[in-house]
Amino acid sequence: MEQDYRVYRYRWVVLAIYMYISALTQLYWLNFAAIDTYIEEMLHIPASSAQWLTLVFPLIQVILTIPAGIIIDKIGFKWGVGIGAILTGVFSLLRLAAPDSFNMLLISQIGISLGQPFVLNGVTKLASVWFAPKEEATAVGLGTLALFVGMMVALGATPVLLEELSYTSMLWIYGIAGIFGTLVFVLIVRSKPPTPSRAPEAEILTGSWGGLGVILKNRNFILLGFVTFVGLGSFNGLATWLEKILQELHNIPMAEGSTISAAMIFAGMIGCIVVPILSDKVRKRKIFVVLATLLGAICITAMILIRGYTPNLINCMILGFFLLSAFPVILTMSAEVTGPRYAGVSVGYLQLLGNLAAVILVPSMEALESSTGQFVAPLSLLVALFAGAFVISLLLKDTHPQA
Repeated sequence: MEQDYRVYRYRWVVLAIYMYISALTQLYWLNFAAIDTYIEEMLHIPASSAQWLTLVFPLIQVILTIPAGIIIDKIGFKWGVGIGAILTGVFSLLRLAAPDSFNMLLISQIGISLGQPFVLNGVTKLASVWFAPKEEATAVGLGTLALFVGMMVALGATPVLLEELSYTSMLWIYGIAGIFGTLVFVLIVRSKPPTPSRAPEAEILTGSWGGLGVILKNRNFILLGFVTFVGLGSFNGLATWLEKILQELHNIPMAEGSTISAAMIFAGMIGCIVVPILSDKVRKRKIFVVLATLLGAICITAMILIRGYTPNLINCMILGFFLLSAFPVILTMSAEVTGPRYAGVSVGYLQLLGNLAAVILVPSMEALESSTGQFVAPLSLLVALFAGAFVISLLLKDTHPQA
């Protein structure tokens, strides 16, 4: 008897709720960074202490991302991601227990950051379980888009809420948003549809570390890991130092540099919608990764050479559009390489590489700038890395089932 494979409209409900939770994790990550001066003055703490309210997120992401991916693969999408949703909601409310206590705020941020890997690593599991292969990149792209929405809300809305209402009111609004997301996720989301969305993958031995030992034997997955390392690490380096780069190289004021930085991220958000949909339509993945690495090298080279606000704005928007939109395509490729069974641990491994790259490249760019007295050397390093990633991307095999 032939199995009936179909997709359900409910998949969009599941995706929408997941996007809401994903956006919240990024909102809580950056909300104190947006008002760091106020926090330092209110709590009477130095900047070195206040920064830990933000830094715990990438630190714990590096530590927990692979275990979280393994757990998601073992217990399924709902309760794997549900762990993160529960931690996010509960600890967002806990911040209200003592909003004037640095220790309580730090404990709350640690609790939320413990949930983040369980949320972020669930996007490919959701796409591979609920969506047909022809929609998979679209689903991952929308899930990735939610991350940037959360970041922009944190940086844009937090100072406004603080100024127009109050610090405590801001925490109440964010806390209610968090516990609402937890309840909606637990009560409404299902782990899988009534009937499968696709044919089952071939049976594979689980191997060690929840399948990590198996997928690391796959050549295509190893190549994707290198491209992810370069892409995410370089983006984090640029996002951190872009205003200073533009000011030093081209005498662009910090305010205009911030506008260019925001435009780069906004263009990336648009790309996370357009490029995955296009990838699903043309049934190709590799070309978009190749294009992202090539344009990464070209645009960063242009960043060194071109002058003026408008040319740099256009250049950075092109870079953001293609570079950030490649990430959901890469995540989709990883799920297609490893199969739904290992979708959690595969994205966990790629998240680990991306965060490690950020930890290495961000301070390395600063060190190179300090030793040479200018940002040409750090940008040249990124160009060389993207050139290497371009060569590696040419060796990839396309992963779309109908490529």
